[in-house]
Amino acid sequence: MQKIVLLFSLCFIISLTVQAQNDINASLNAATRNYLDAYIQKDVNALLGYTHPNILEMGGGEQYLVEDIAGELEMITAQGLEYFGAEILEVGNNWELNGEKFFLVPHSWLVELGGNKFRSVTYLLATTKDEGENWSFINTNKYNAKNLAVYIPEFDDTIEFPMASPFEQIFDE
Repeated sequence: MQKIVLLFSLCFIISLTVQAQNDINASLNAATRNYLDAYIQKDVNALLGYTHPNILEMGGGEQYLVEDIAGELEMITAQGLEYFGAEILEVGNNWELNGEKFFLVPHSWLVELGGNKFRSVTYLLATTKDEGENWSFINTNKYNAKNLAVYIPEFDDTIEFPMASPFEQIFDE
């Protein structure tokens, strides 16, 4: 009888763990979609809201980052690029550091340039300190692990994030 109770208890704990992981994955996908949509829509305030708090605090403050984000978006427009879509790919590595969870989120950007459409796979580092209630995002094209170790104490500065793929032309079918 004890073995049956133990078995049921173990099954119950496993099901709770799986459900919690499913919940955090759903939350991560929803937040990532919102972040990517904000980038496509050039919503500086939304992007600022998704900035990791340490980068916001130590990276020059809100006004500096607003100017930095706006400048980046203006440069993209000046180059003639128009982001028109994004696809979230399967979440890669994840780890935890001092109660903060980190997830490497690959996604493909869809852009238009001169009437031609292109795709590139790039990566975000998504972070949460509250099991997915709130998310922050770090663009790994802009911040490598050595940079992040300055902003996030004890961050492993030897991590190598994947490089973004070059833009490849896509054709309508």
